[in-house]
Amino acid sequence: MKTIVGDSAGICTIAQRVINRALEEAKKGPVFCLGEIVHNRNVTDSLKKNGVCFINTLEEAKGKTIIGAHGVTKEIYEKAEKMNFDLIDLTCPMILKIHKKVDEYSKNGFFIIIIGKANHAEILEIKSIVGKECKNIENKSEIPELLKIINDKKKILLISQTTYSSKKFDEIAEELKRHINSDTLLEINKTICPTTEIRQKETIKIAKEVDAMIIVGDKKSSNTTELYNTACKYCKNTQFVCSADELNFSLIMDNSKIGIMGGASTPKEDILRVKKKLEEKS
Repeated sequence: MKTIVGDSAGICTIAQRVINRALEEAKKGPVFCLGEIVHNRNVTDSLKKNGVCFINTLEEAKGKTIIGAHGVTKEIYEKAEKMNFDLIDLTCPMILKIHKKVDEYSKNGFFIIIIGKANHAEILEIKSIVGKECKNIENKSEIPELLKIINDKKKILLISQTTYSSKKFDEIAEELKRHINSDTLLEINKTICPTTEIRQKETIKIAKEVDAMIIVGDKKSSNTTELYNTACKYCKNTQFVCSADELNFSLIMDNSKIGIMGGASTPKEDILRVKKKLEEKS
């Protein structure tokens, strides 16, 4: 059995920096984190063991409070300011850049179309900044209904969740360009994280070459789920596991070549444990 681990597989630089900062703060004293730092239960469990307390509301905090990589809504920032909170904002710089962009465009009369999962933190944050002059869609099939809403809009900005499918974004953008009113200004800004695109492309490349694929990460992670969905299109024998303990060997023992990819919130050690366990069984 041969295993191929993607060069881009595993935790991104920003996510690792956020985790490291949380660990540093925990060494100094009590530290709270509003929501998950990254969408990975193994990371969350490890941080809990090292003294980071995870909370769902600001009212639960009793000291220094971290905002994780995905960020928070405008309302939470405002509430924290009123409550005079000691906030450590570790929101991904790319997400903060999108926040600034949509705020600027919205103030200049643009209607904002956001492509991504409706309940994802990034989408909720953008909506909190823009207000009513925006619409979220997830798939190309929603475009006919969207066109009814934007029929009278003269200026439109199209953006996306940073972890959305690059291929799907391009398809939606092209479809909108074909159907948008000729007198409407449509600005397309592909706000997908570059490393997300790299992982998606490498997943396709590996999936085409192997007998089975293993995607490592948490199912709550949008970017990792996208890798799984992508891999499934090119390799029917694909598994999505959070750890090596979840591997289903009955599906892979007869395969000679197995590919391994992990999402932007997947620790490298989790990927290496999967690789090691596969090699031990071969």
